[in-house]
Amino acid sequence: HTVYLNKIKVTKMKIAITGHKKGIGQAFAKQLEQRGHTIVGISRSEGENIRRVKHTASLIESCDLFINNAISQYAQTELFFEVWQRWKGQRKWIWNIGSIVSILPKVPEEQAEYRIQKVALDESSKQLQNLSSWPKITVIRPGHINTQGRGGADVDVWVKSVLNAFNTDKEIHITELSIGPIDQRIPI
Repeated sequence: HTVYLNKIKVTKMKIAITGHKKGIGQAFAKQLEQRGHTIVGISRSEGENIRRVKHTASLIESCDLFINNAISQYAQTELFFEVWQRWKGQRKWIWNIGSIVSILPKVPEEQAEYRIQKVALDESSKQLQNLSSWPKITVIRPGHINTQGRGGADVDVWVKSVLNAFNTDKEIHITELSIGPIDQRIPI
């Protein structure tokens, strides 16, 4: 399966995914592996901890794409920055999995800390996108996705939609992608 990222034909990539054993990370790992890519999975259930930022970054360093999915306080943002520093100037990609709550004007109090953590990831992404042309950085914000059995869009369908958005040979780079379920589809 051929993938185009910014007009660069990539047939097989080595892809690091944090939190690859559950939810969004697991769906990315499964679908990307089915497309012939090599997955470097980094999950707490396998003894890894993204709070060990330098160690985790060393696992990611040899990869072509980093799907920064797992969150543990601000470690997601710290890990993103560490990988960006190591990859600066290299033709690689970072997909930061944010959240739709980061762009909402108000959230319930119980989501406030999570929202602040995701806002930090968003803002860090914007700042680093402007500092170097490589690696390419994208913030992907899921809407209501069924990752913990609480309803929402099917996680496998959501990941397939994200991957389809990036599988293009056009001269585009997606810097932000907010994608979630809708009540009605618009026929186009």
